[in-house]
Amino acid sequence: MKNKIFSIILIALGTALIAVASQISFPIGTVPITLQTLAVGLIASLYHVKETFLTMLLYLLLGLIGLPIFAGGAGGFSVIYGPTGGFLVAFLISGTLISSLLSIFHKKIITLAIINMIGAILTLFLGTIWLKVFVNMNWSVAFLTGFIPFLADEILKVVLIVIITRALIRILPRINSYFE
Repeated sequence: MKNKIFSIILIALGTALIAVASQISFPIGTVPITLQTLAVGLIASLYHVKETFLTMLLYLLLGLIGLPIFAGGAGGFSVIYGPTGGFLVAFLISGTLISSLLSIFHKKIITLAIINMIGAILTLFLGTIWLKVFVNMNWSVAFLTGFIPFLADEILKVVLIVIITRALIRILPRINSYFE
C-alpha cells in the first residue's frame, strides 16, 4: 500500500512538473520552445517505466479535458489536433522509451545522454510527422518548422537532464528505496 501511494505521489508530481515546464514557453513560430521535453527527460530518467507512462498519460488526459496545462495555458482537444499535438503525444512514447531503455542500461553519463537524445529526436520526428499529416504542411516546411529549430535546444536540454539526473541519483536513494 505504501509503495502504491508513493507511486501516485510521483505521478502527480511529475504531471505537475510537466505542466509548469510547459508554461515556460518561447514562441518562435508555429511550435514554441518549452521546457516540457526537459521535464519529460528528467521524469523518464528517474522514474520506473510504469510511473513514467502514467505521468505522461495523466498529463495528456488533464490537458485533453480542458485544463490549461499545455504550452501557453492551452488545453482541450483542439490542441491535440493542432500543430503541437504530435509533440504532446510523442511525450508518452518517448518518455516511456527513455525509461524502458534506462531500466536496462546503467545510468552512466554517456548512456543517459544517448538515450535521452534518442527520445528527443523521436519527439521531434513524431511532431514533424504530425505537422505534415494533421496540419497539412509539406515535408520540407514541416521539417523546418518542427525539427530543425529545436535541435540545438534539445541538445542543451539533454545536457541539463544528464547533469540533474546524475546529481539526483546520488541523493534520491537515500530518501526512498524506489530510486535504487
